[in-house]
Amino acid sequence: MDILSRMMIGQLPLRNSLDRHKNIFIQRCKPIVEERILQRKELVYATNNSTAKLLTSVFFDYGGRPELWKELYEEQLKIHNESNGNLSIDYVNKMVKLDCYIKESFRHSIDIATMPHMLIADSYTFNNGTTIPRGRDIYLYIKDTNFNNKFYGETSDDFQPKRHMTSYSDGKIVHSPTTKLDDSFMVFGGGKHACPGRFYAVNAIKIFLHESFLRYNIRTESGKIEPPKIISCYSTSSESGLVFENRNL
Repeated sequence: MDILSRMMIGQLPLRNSLDRHKNIFIQRCKPIVEERILQRKELVYATNNSTAKLLTSVFFDYGGRPELWKELYEEQLKIHNESNGNLSIDYVNKMVKLDCYIKESFRHSIDIATMPHMLIADSYTFNNGTTIPRGRDIYLYIKDTNFNNKFYGETSDDFQPKRHMTSYSDGKIVHSPTTKLDDSFMVFGGGKHACPGRFYAVNAIKIFLHESFLRYNIRTESGKIEPPKIISCYSTSSESGLVFENRNL
């Protein structure tokens, strides 16, 4: 069992493991952040979100949708058996169905899209040609993009993780990963201003969910889908609880 897997089930001190990965993240991302500070005349944005906060939203999306449980659990069990409990990045990358589920959860999370923005130039043009004038809240553009029928068809409002994958007759599956920058998925921004920590955040969430699904049956306290509480353009997780039932009992 590798260090990340052991970290998730409490066999190693959590702080030491997180500190080591945090230092690697800072070392690699610091030059990128410094460069973007120099480019701040084009666009400045900030966010008060965290990986833990996003993980909570993902759990609530899962807990109220029992139709997803069996398929996601079986994928994680298969990967656990293949890896003999020693997860590597190659096995994390094999979590295709889990990744598509996370991407769909992110797409539906108003909270992730409500990043406070300040446009200090006269306008800003996205890669797809859309121009936002000064004074326009870029959040509106991101929200409209995530639920645009042009990209997702008439089911754009539905929660469908499989929309992010294509299955072929030979059994091959190709999917659009959560970390991919795309005009139809603006959760992490785009272009040179895209979130540099998205790979770390998504992989950490995948590993945590992998360990959780193997050990627990997870549901919302009410047994129903619990939407987030919306305050203006911001959201917080539901005030309902989550129930974790040990699979071994």
